[in-house]
Amino acid sequence: MMKILHPILCYYPSQAGGPANTLYWLNTALSKTDFETVVLSTKFGIAKPLNSLNFAANQEVVFLDTKGKAFIKKGIKQMSGCDVVQFSSLFFPPTLPLLLKAVMQRKAIIISPRGELYASALSQKAMKKKVWKGVIALFQKHINFHATNTFEKGIIQQHFPKAKSVTLIPNYIKLEQKLDVEIKDQFVFVGRINPIKNIDLLIHAFSELLKSNVSSNYELLIVGSARLPYELEYEVLLKDLIMELNLQDHVKLLGHLEGEDKHQIIASSKALVLPSKSENFGNVVLEALAQGTPVIASKNTPWEILEQHNSGYWVEGNIESLTLAMQHLAVMQLEHFYSMRTNAYTLCKSKFDIQTNSHVWENYYKKITSDV
Repeated sequence: MMKILHPILCYYPSQAGGPANTLYWLNTALSKTDFETVVLSTKFGIAKPLNSLNFAANQEVVFLDTKGKAFIKKGIKQMSGCDVVQFSSLFFPPTLPLLLKAVMQRKAIIISPRGELYASALSQKAMKKKVWKGVIALFQKHINFHATNTFEKGIIQQHFPKAKSVTLIPNYIKLEQKLDVEIKDQFVFVGRINPIKNIDLLIHAFSELLKSNVSSNYELLIVGSARLPYELEYEVLLKDLIMELNLQDHVKLLGHLEGEDKHQIIASSKALVLPSKSENFGNVVLEALAQGTPVIASKNTPWEILEQHNSGYWVEGNIESLTLAMQHLAVMQLEHFYSMRTNAYTLCKSKFDIQTNSHVWENYYKKITSDV
């Protein structure tokens, strides 16, 4: 039985980061096969009592209060019995010391940067990340990198040209029950309240949408929370913008939602809008498609497939293009709209369902362990 170690900042039931769910869905699917997973995570983003959590067989999850020495010590101990060490961040503090230990122990190593090498991400704490990345580059011939889209794969190859391998595997999702709800005159954004998400641009675009007679009663629901200081400042900016544009009756900041509360809002919306300045994947797109909800995504995100499958719109990240896409959905004939909803669900189930695609990861793990 192959054993995989995941050192990670947050893990399900935490909703503080996309990998928390992505890896949970993957590990749960793997638990039904000849794989065993060990997750070493902090308690970041977890509100539930840990003794109430149950995980599948062959999935051991350890939550620690720290990402410091105790985390590293525990990681080294867990590593000895593992075949693969899979990191979900380049810059998570324990990554570097655990990477060095994994190289010494000749483990198969995977690093999933998950957007950390995008220019917008590298610009924050730029000097520290440059040094950190330079140290990791010294060991790149031992590292198998994982990208979630073609653009990210190219970026990884630029930064680590001598990497052992760079493989493209999209994120997969566990399909929740598709809800049968009334579709309301509303659009929804779900994600962090962060400048990189371009929410202010979306609010401006929505303001333009309301000027049309056919969509003057629409609402824009913003689901998500701000955690970091600069995110809290951005949230204040958004509230001021809503007041400035006189949108108090049309734009609602709902804060953090999860589970069925979140799925209900997504399922009952005309579309989910993802106007991000950059996005290496966007799990929320899968959550929308899984409910049959079309998606409007900016071309700064890797979602060209939406238009290829008539499941939404892939548009320029500007006010005019976002407004036009929302207008199209607002006036679309019901027959065409429900056809698009069917296409959205079919796309998610065929391309991104973990139950039918876990073999992609199984084959990948087997390949990289045979190459060690």
